[in-house]
Amino acid sequence: MRVPTATAALLLTLTLAPPAANAATTTCEPIRADVAMTSGGPADQRVAGTLCLPRGRAATVQLLIPGGFYGQAYWQMRGDRRRPSYVETMTMAGYATLAIDRLGTGASTHPPSTRFTQDTHQIVVRRLIDRLRTGRIGGHRFAKVVLVGHSLGSTLARTIAAAHPAEVDGVILTGESSAPDQSAFEKMGAQIHRAADDPRFAGQGLDDGYLTTRPGMRATWFYHRPNTAPHAIAADEAAKTTDVFPPGDSYTPPSINKNIQVPVLIVNGEHDRLLLPARSSAALRAQEAPFYGPRAKLEAMVVPDTGHVLNLHRTASTWFSKVRDWADRRVGGAAR
Repeated sequence: MRVPTATAALLLTLTLAPPAANAATTTCEPIRADVAMTSGGPADQRVAGTLCLPRGRAATVQLLIPGGFYGQAYWQMRGDRRRPSYVETMTMAGYATLAIDRLGTGASTHPPSTRFTQDTHQIVVRRLIDRLRTGRIGGHRFAKVVLVGHSLGSTLARTIAAAHPAEVDGVILTGESSAPDQSAFEKMGAQIHRAADDPRFAGQGLDDGYLTTRPGMRATWFYHRPNTAPHAIAADEAAKTTDVFPPGDSYTPPSINKNIQVPVLIVNGEHDRLLLPARSSAALRAQEAPFYGPRAKLEAMVVPDTGHVLNLHRTASTWFSKVRDWADRRVGGAAR
């Protein structure tokens, strides 16, 4: 549904190009999975993603769920061209990754917006979890699945982990907390418009339920500019996607988090404009701990000098290192 301009493609190439040293240790392949939008409904839609495998046999896969108006490219971009992306970091650490475009975004199918329900994305992700465990994605069977979310993707990850605790083995939440700044979300909402009115998506036949960010909005709302390279913001704007928000509240209240029975790591930027501030890792953990039980073994990290889209700041490698350590200690299953 989306064809970047030549300029956008160049920006993406510059931002996404992996270090040469990683090419010999990682194998990536595009995947497409037929999925249903409702429980028991026809599997008449298709989710696109990229499965990356490390050298050796990984028992654990990280299922990477992007936030609103983002696609799988978010997990492959680099805020610092000299350092690896999230996907590259995890595969070099021995973990497989599956980065996806949620339905209605990126290379996944774009069904009529009226077909989306509050449960659609949960149903789709649970289908992917099952296929990862049973070897029906790329022919690789994984014993453990960790959900990794950003923003809306984090809400989706913890909702699934709370409602279906036996289906996941760990949860990493970024760009989301129990303390969203509601006034900021309302102000940001004015910078969202119909995808059909955006030059990037005009003429693609998207109905009025498909939305996207206005040009230039991301630089203002998602970044701590002093710690962001201009090329990263430009590539982010070039890679933006459409999205659909079904009627109802897309933010699941934190009260459900007590039902999560697996280890949880929360990572947020110090200058995330969409969250009420927690200026230190200890403060963030103290804020979130009341919503989790002991089995979550909750850990938290605040990344200094960083805004909402953590992967595209120069500090990204800092929290990537934390994830590697956390995954080794709390989940395991990396290829060695």
